[in-house]
Amino acid sequence: MKLPADLFLASLSPTDSATPIRLEHRILEVIGDRACLVSPMLDLGEYERLGLCQRELLESPHPIIVHRWGGEDHDQLFAGHEQAHWRITWRDWTLHAVQATWQTSCGGETRYWVIADTREIVEAFVLDVERRTNDPGESILVFHSGQWQRSRELYQATQLASFDDLVLSGSLKDVIRADFRQFLDARQRYESLGVAWRRGVLLIGPPGNGKTHCVRALVKELKIPSLYVQSLSSQYYTSEQLLMDVFERARRLHPCVLILEDLDALVTSDNQSFFLNQLDGFEKNVGLIVLATTNHPDRIDPAILDRPSRFDRKYHFGLPGLDERRAFLSLWHAKLAAETHWPSEAVDELAVATEDFSFAYLKELVVSSVLRWMAAPATDFTHILRVQCDELRSQMATKGR
Repeated sequence: MKLPADLFLASLSPTDSATPIRLEHRILEVIGDRACLVSPMLDLGEYERLGLCQRELLESPHPIIVHRWGGEDHDQLFAGHEQAHWRITWRDWTLHAVQATWQTSCGGETRYWVIADTREIVEAFVLDVERRTNDPGESILVFHSGQWQRSRELYQATQLASFDDLVLSGSLKDVIRADFRQFLDARQRYESLGVAWRRGVLLIGPPGNGKTHCVRALVKELKIPSLYVQSLSSQYYTSEQLLMDVFERARRLHPCVLILEDLDALVTSDNQSFFLNQLDGFEKNVGLIVLATTNHPDRIDPAILDRPSRFDRKYHFGLPGLDERRAFLSLWHAKLAAETHWPSEAVDELAVATEDFSFAYLKELVVSSVLRWMAAPATDFTHILRVQCDELRSQMATKGR
């Protein structure tokens, strides 16, 4: 199938409400009796990466390829397409897909025209693309600026997390793990008792005491789809519209865990009523675990914080006591003692000296000490730890902690 070489040039100028009409009109002139289906979003690149089709980028009409830097963590250029025409091999069929992107008063607009020999083939293809690419698989769905993106990097970060490295007071760690496991195993029991199979969990406490680590370790252990809400702000949509998108996506993936980090920043007076309605209103959140965290419970309205049907489990992550500090430092001691000659008796001394340190400060104490020791390995490591402890305590006082 050969499309006009000037398809994009002629159809995308000027860009207005008739742009997609002009594009479709010219495409239909060429395809004859083939079937065509239009989609606003189709992740063909991900579908190909999953090994489910092969794409060949055609030179007519001329494609527009844009290159974006991956940032400091991924220091290379990544190619993407704004205008493109692909020949697609899928199962035993050959299809074509035309991608066009243009600007409107509300921002960028992208549409895909998928063409196949019959309506049955094109519908089956688009359905399979949507189903396969919307399943998170080995990634986490991240919601930001009104859009969902699959993050393999965040998923990999969760796979590196472990409850073995998480120190919490008493039996809190075991209680949290058992609570989630029992919930996921108890659907029939819930339904036989006429109780809604859903769960709201809120992790509360000052920063640096294991909430994020716990969330990542839970995502790894639960092995169900995970959605992470990074922000509820967009230039083009209200926070209520964004919340609707978030909960609708989560309901389609159940059972799943919906992560709302820093709940006090995401839910404000402007969207609180709508959030509460989505959380426990008429909508059925079957199999939905809403896992939220907050450093500032005082900023959360009592209607959210105190009503059991909304967050029926609240776990407090306070500053570590002496036993927790000793356990945390012992984990680091086991990793570093052979290299640094850190004596075991110094662990108890340091645990006592670090009263009011969060886990984050304890980690900073050890890591910064290791860096100083690496610069002067002849220096006694215990002495470096003492000096760093005093410096960090001074920083804490300056910050008003």
